[in-house]
Amino acid sequence: MKRLTLYSSVIFVALNFSPFGVNLSRAGEGSTVTHSEINWSELAIKDVDAAYQLSVINHPGMHDVRNPGFAKQLEKAKQEGLKLAVKAHSSQGFAAAIARFRTVLQDGHAGAVDTLPRELKPQRSWPGFSTVWRGDALKVYYSELDTVAKGDKLVSCDNTAINTLLVERVFRYYGEVEQPGSWWNHGWRLTVDDGNPFLSPLESCTFEKADGSTYSLKLNWRIRPDSVKEKLKNAYNGDKLPIELNWPLEDIAWISMPTYAPNEQQQADYQTMLSAIEQQHSKLMQAKAVVLDLRHNQGGSSMWSEQIASALWGSEQFKYGRYELHKNTQVWWRTSKGNTDYFGDVVASYDKASPWHQWLKRTHKSMQAAYEKGEQFYVEIVSAEQQAMPKSASQFTTPVYVIVPGQCASACLDALDSFKLFANTQLVGAPSSTDSTYMEVRLETLPSGFAKVILPIKVYVNRPRKKGFYYQPDIKFNELEWTTQALVKMIAEL
Repeated sequence: MKRLTLYSSVIFVALNFSPFGVNLSRAGEGSTVTHSEINWSELAIKDVDAAYQLSVINHPGMHDVRNPGFAKQLEKAKQEGLKLAVKAHSSQGFAAAIARFRTVLQDGHAGAVDTLPRELKPQRSWPGFSTVWRGDALKVYYSELDTVAKGDKLVSCDNTAINTLLVERVFRYYGEVEQPGSWWNHGWRLTVDDGNPFLSPLESCTFEKADGSTYSLKLNWRIRPDSVKEKLKNAYNGDKLPIELNWPLEDIAWISMPTYAPNEQQQADYQTMLSAIEQQHSKLMQAKAVVLDLRHNQGGSSMWSEQIASALWGSEQFKYGRYELHKNTQVWWRTSKGNTDYFGDVVASYDKASPWHQWLKRTHKSMQAAYEKGEQFYVEIVSAEQQAMPKSASQFTTPVYVIVPGQCASACLDALDSFKLFANTQLVGAPSSTDSTYMEVRLETLPSGFAKVILPIKVYVNRPRKKGFYYQPDIKFNELEWTTQALVKMIAEL
């Protein structure tokens, strides 16, 4: 069954999207090519230009009166991408040009992404240790060097402060520099060499130990052994739990939601968990704490968090809170031919038994009508159906702690909107990521066959959560280990 992300984030089921599944055939050619036969500069130039043109035609920002600077920003993205494209003589040079086009836009729902297969990527190099960003510092998470210990803080490299290096080397190609959550998500990249030809490997770094003493080290870059990957499995988000309700301690309930884009088995797991919440609701109301664990969550469909919120706090209370939050919100669907045709394909591939199918059909029909009239947008009112105030407040007053990772965006952010409707909710962990007002992306393959353009098809108007807003944690958790064990211990001590 194909699914559409509702009200929030990325359309994960792009009908022709198969990243990392691209073969080595050049687009439009039947024969397979080798790395040495590919003119990477030519491909990068064509892809950046195509990504720009497709964005001009389809992106809502081109006709968004609330964002008059978008066209200029998109033009800048093209020029910055082309500067690297003309010098791209390897697969990683190609990838860097595509990445630069994306990062200038500073929007995870726009730009382009390379889909290079593994055989066209160089092996990752490292200096014998790996790092993660925690709070306001880059710290060693794992080391195979006698001189570098876990927990040591990187102060500078090549006589340049770590924060400056992250801005110049990492955020030039990844993430959004103004988002604290993006630092959590991408800080580790500073001590990794992915073969970007536009970055020279760092030569030496200065570290600070827990006692305040410092030391310096000349870096020796080499291919990172495959065995290291297992050591880094829990480095960023900690361990990944299944979708379920469990009780790690007698009086603490743990509801784990590592994805809002569940596969068929995970959808069944959500139904099982929702049943468990209903059956154990009286016990949840007496618990010391209920933890909503969003580690590893990268968005999907907001309907999963809405169902969880309804199950915990009550359907009437949640629906009214959501109505009050969004009663002035509109969704403007960009009715280009590509966007409208795509939405029709989604409707055709969607399970007709789904409660969302009629809404999908109605939205597509409205988009098609607007397109045929030459209108740039179809305007949808999000909360068209008024909700009456419940006769009583929610009886669920147990302290709720939501564990938020730095990459929490899209439907994950929608979940925070929903959970924070209620006063007994506190956020724990890292600053969240952020969304622009441009949402529901589709993807089109670029001429090379090695990249795809990211095209949002709607824009929120009067959304309470403004463009660029991110949630700060009510309770910071800057510890190196984000394992379930460490988090349970912290929650138990609150």
